[in-house]
Amino acid sequence: MLFHDDEYKVFRDELEGSSPSTIWGAMCANNLNKINLSFEERKNYFLEFIERLLKENKIKLAKNGVFLEGTTDEQLTHFRVVFPKTEEELYYGLWFTFEECPGGIVWVSDDGSLDWT
Repeated sequence: MLFHDDEYKVFRDELEGSSPSTIWGAMCANNLNKINLSFEERKNYFLEFIERLLKENKIKLAKNGVFLEGTTDEQLTHFRVVFPKTEEELYYGLWFTFEECPGGIVWVSDDGSLDWT
């Protein structure tokens, strides 16, 4: 696990309601108390954060207004497979809006209401 529980909770609370691009932007060395952070490390933090949100039922993943099928592990495996291999391929976070991105984030409020990003 890359995030300590307290660290994760701060990120979760601060980023609630955010789009994948915004969450990606928050996964930087300064925010994670690191001197440097490679693209691969940053990707791992991002995917771990998404995984924890999914497992806590804070978010769902969806594409074109339809929730993704499969287990959390299956959804994340698909994300890992198609995730860009370099920072350049991510196009400054715009990849999350491209058709090849498997899905976006839908935040689930405590009352069950949904916030589509």
